[in-house]
Amino acid sequence: MATHASVEAIEAFHLVFLKLLETRLDRAWYVVKGGVNLRAWFGSALYSEALDLDIVRGQRHALEEKVDRLLVAPAFNTLLASQRLSLARTAKPKQTETTQRWKFEIQPLGGPLPLHTRVEFSRRGSEEEHVLEAVRPEIVRPYGLSAPTANHYTARAAIRQKIEALAGRAEPQARDIWDLDHLLRTTGADPRPLPPRVERALPGAVDRALELPFDAFRAEVVPFLAPDHQEVFGTARAWTTMCEHVASRLTELLG
Repeated sequence: MATHASVEAIEAFHLVFLKLLETRLDRAWYVVKGGVNLRAWFGSALYSEALDLDIVRGQRHALEEKVDRLLVAPAFNTLLASQRLSLARTAKPKQTETTQRWKFEIQPLGGPLPLHTRVEFSRRGSEEEHVLEAVRPEIVRPYGLSAPTANHYTARAAIRQKIEALAGRAEPQARDIWDLDHLLRTTGADPRPLPPRVERALPGAVDRALELPFDAFRAEVVPFLAPDHQEVFGTARAWTTMCEHVASRLTELLG
């Protein structure tokens, strides 16, 4: 079961990784997506288990070499130590032309067990809009880190991606509904005009927004919220409200 201390430690690792990545790799090469994008740039209360990026330039072997060097750089270990963390184990189980994945065991100082996370770069040709910005100050402030700057997908691009994810996953995820609720409620972004692939996904996304049970949300999302947010959002009533809001907003896009 995730704890607030463990999800904060994993977030600290992601922020340190992004901070070092901008010194080792041309920022035009990569775009941050997924849960880290939503939290670091759009203020979502949901912590992310993994750091996902699209790699839009550069060759596979060049990225692998640069990331491997980053992980053994003194500056990386120094920044981790400032967060009372150390890198216990690294593996890179997938290094293909489309996906490059590193897995990590992170050891908190004085912690009994290591924590697990991954960093994954994907080459799947996304053409969605993105922007170069620093991570929000309130995200980095608790860790005493300077804000990493990276390309990340805009709110309207993230909404489109989440519609496709909600409709298209073999196993639907409550995280996608949480993310869509947050983006649609807080950013004011309008994803229209919708690409044809997103239009085709909309009916399935609406159906899934109304089908996912509270038990899925309680298991997949609530443990990755801070305690105060768990009290506010970790109820069946709050989940129903989120699902109905997402279904309503997506239905509007069908018109």
